[in-house]
Amino acid sequence: MLQNYLTTARRNLARHKSYTLINILGLVLGMSCGILIFSLVNYHLGFDRFHEKADRIYRVTSELHQEDVSKYGTVPQPIGAAMRNDFAFVEKASMLINFGATISVTTEKNKAKFGDRVAYTEQQFFEIMDFPVVAGDRKTMLSQPNTAVITEQLADKYFHGEEAIGKSFRVDNKTDFTVTGVIKDLPENTDFRQEIFLSYVTISQTQPWLNSWGGIYSGTQAFVLLKPGAGAAKADITNAQKAMAGISTKYYNAKDAKAFKFNLQPLSDMHMNQEFDGTIAKSQLLALSLVAVFLIITACVNFINLATAQALGRSKEIGVRKVMGSMKSQLFWQFITETALITLIAFIFAVTLAYFCLPYMNVMLSTRVTIDLLTNWNQPIFIVCLLVVVTFISGSYPGLVLAGFQPIAALKGKLTQSQVGGFSIRKGLVVAQFAISQTLLIGTIVVASQMRFNSEADMGFKKDAIVMLPVPETTPAKTSAMRARFSQLPEVEKITFCEAPPASPDGNFDTGIRYASRPEPEKFTIFLKSGDPEYLSMFGLQLVAGRNLAQSDTVREYLLNETAAKKLGVKPEEAIGKNVNINNADGTIVGVMKDFHNFSFRSKIEPVCLTTRSDHYYRAALKISGQNVPKTLASLEKIWNETNAEYIYSYQFLDDHLTYFYGTDELMLKLMWIFAAIAIFIGCLGLYGLISFMAAQKTKEIGVRKTLGAGIGSIIWLFGKQFASLLIIAFIIAAPIGWWLMDKYLADFQYHIDLNATIFIAAIGITFLIAIVTVGYRSVKAALMNPVKALRSE
Repeated sequence: MLQNYLTTARRNLARHKSYTLINILGLVLGMSCGILIFSLVNYHLGFDRFHEKADRIYRVTSELHQEDVSKYGTVPQPIGAAMRNDFAFVEKASMLINFGATISVTTEKNKAKFGDRVAYTEQQFFEIMDFPVVAGDRKTMLSQPNTAVITEQLADKYFHGEEAIGKSFRVDNKTDFTVTGVIKDLPENTDFRQEIFLSYVTISQTQPWLNSWGGIYSGTQAFVLLKPGAGAAKADITNAQKAMAGISTKYYNAKDAKAFKFNLQPLSDMHMNQEFDGTIAKSQLLALSLVAVFLIITACVNFINLATAQALGRSKEIGVRKVMGSMKSQLFWQFITETALITLIAFIFAVTLAYFCLPYMNVMLSTRVTIDLLTNWNQPIFIVCLLVVVTFISGSYPGLVLAGFQPIAALKGKLTQSQVGGFSIRKGLVVAQFAISQTLLIGTIVVASQMRFNSEADMGFKKDAIVMLPVPETTPAKTSAMRARFSQLPEVEKITFCEAPPASPDGNFDTGIRYASRPEPEKFTIFLKSGDPEYLSMFGLQLVAGRNLAQSDTVREYLLNETAAKKLGVKPEEAIGKNVNINNADGTIVGVMKDFHNFSFRSKIEPVCLTTRSDHYYRAALKISGQNVPKTLASLEKIWNETNAEYIYSYQFLDDHLTYFYGTDELMLKLMWIFAAIAIFIGCLGLYGLISFMAAQKTKEIGVRKTLGAGIGSIIWLFGKQFASLLIIAFIIAAPIGWWLMDKYLADFQYHIDLNATIFIAAIGITFLIAIVTVGYRSVKAALMNPVKALRSE
């Protein structure tokens, strides 16, 4: 029986080649997108789940309760010891503190330098996390000062295949470390990307300023392994969270104890928690999953539409089979077999297309997604389920329609469209298909408009043609020498040394402020920035009161922004000349700056102050002319290397520096453009198939109309009017859904575009234009047919 089904299916598919091709193409696009999106979602969901004790591993997070509650994935440096010593439910605890560094490696043959990230960590880190050790003793390799663990990749890069254990390298041209352990290269699905781990006991020598409960460095994290049972139940975690309130009461004074709170975050939550700077939000993964479902449904709708449209042509075949004794179930499974054959062919092409597109997706999204059907059991299970679901969604309804034909009516050719899945049902499917496409298109237009707003809107400072260079040594003598050399270049118009530009993903340090003679610190924190007196001119910051900072290497004067003055409850003019203590450093307010955005448009403008602290001038900002930029950059590199020969050179334009804020949005936008285009293309495949079927059914009618004098326009309108109304209905459904979804998206931005009619008009306009081209081509072809041939055809 199965062989008969397959033979019949093969013959039917070969007889209707265009029908088969359209269905296969639609299913290939839908399923390949589904496979790629599933692989991407599965990749993100699997981050750091390979650790054997992942369900018991937690990161300690901080909350600062003042006017608002600020949450951080980082903690004060002494908290690791406190977790280990104060709580019985903690089995192991380890600090991990990240820094960027210049690594110098000297061998018998040469001396090389590399720019890599390092992490100071405690010995227990490798007992908590399961990074395989290939050389060295896991329990002792970081127990001594000035020891290091590196990955196999770095061992090969630094020491060119020689035995790495016992070899040394220098960090930031200051401290030597000896390699005592080598671990396997980090897996793709981990958020721990440091490849050099330095012994934590050494940090007291290299970074002594870290040992404080009062401040939180942005690279400081603490991880704990809870004892078995302590992390197995929600009640146990709740009790652990309550017990951690003891940290604040024990290590802070009464006032600060109310401000500082600490919590536990599951390791599995780190990658997708946007509150703590996760790589991707769960909502974004959900949105991608829904897009995959929509694209697959769109492809299935194509199949159902074309299958039901062609059912009338197969009525006599079904009638004969019924008269010969075929049962309804046999006819149903015959059609399911046909569908399965089409789906299987489409599936083979879909997997091939997914494999082909995967490298491009990884480059575009900066991911390391793989399609591994042999070792990653999630993927073959998904693919088998996809195959089965697509087959039954696509084939069940047409199969039931075909199997339900009345044999006598079928043999007499008296079946009507309403008896074979009437046009009203196909209308509903087309509406559903294009409602999905237009919803995706509306979302794409909104995200694109917001991204344009992000790049073009005024942030309150100048950002064009500004090059940011690192300053590895922040002594006044070194920065003065660099300034003198850079000033000799005619292409360099301005120079300033600073900690960070006005808006930056790093270099934003918030701290307490005490104003004038007020007895208590303010309830809000202020973001402290460091820059020399040229900072205002470089970035075009404007003063609304007072004057600029005077030249100094230490903190003497402050500039506040308007928001800070407003938070203090004073007018800008009233703040001038007042003493203020910020970050435990006294100074005088000499000016108030006009507000500027110190974060992305997702955040409101915060209180900001600027002061002179030459030991925090980690960057040089240079305004360059737009003429012969490559030559200017080469000159900058030459001077920088001559001034800082022991360090790695790098540069970044400020415009590029700010794109970090919207990196995920830009990636999502690229995906949305692609998926919206695919959804519309699949929909148009269906339209083309339906219009071709209608043209075949109306061949004689078209001939009669043309014989009676109908023009080409009226023939085209005969086809177009039905689909125009369907697209309008689809838009009526898509518009409120798109508005609701995009309103939620824009709510994430403090400053954003407005949802207006132009966006929705553009969406339906694009859809209509593409549909007109699709329907118009086949309609014109039918309208130009010779009426004599049309009348003879039947």
